Amino acid sequence: MKEGAAVNLKKGLINGLSITLLMVKVIVPCYIIIEIIKHFGIIGIISEFFKPFMRFFGLPGEAALAIIAGYTINLYAAIAVISPLNLSSKDITIVALILGISHSLSVETPVTQKTGVNGWLLLVLRISLSLLAGAGLNLIWTLF
Repeated sequence: MKEGAAVNLKKGLINGLSITLLMVKVIVPCYIIIEIIKHFGIIGIISEFFKPFMRFFGLPGEAALAIIAGYTINLYAAIAVISPLNLSSKDITIVALILGISHSLSVETPVTQKTGVNGWLLLVLRISLSLLAGAGLNLIWTLF
């Protein structure tokens, strides 16, 4: 019994460390990139560009960076992008809802296509529903 527990503990530690390493490989570079573009004022340009569209979600323009990172890379990248942006809890909640519905599209769309489902249709549906949910949550937040 004790040997089995020791083997499980070892496997758990190895799995935990490998997942942590994977997260660090994604989060640290994304965080650094955001800090660099913030330092050089590029984030302001990006923010202004996306500001009109992000109003539908009650989000500042720079939140688009987190959504794009979550859509294209994964949720860890979105977390890394959100961290240095100093978004409010409302903003983070709306971004989290959007990305909870539609994330890692570059990986999940090809996998979906392999199951025989129309990947492009599902891609458009997932993005549309995530944005609709984000706008809906903003509306609810505004009303209450």
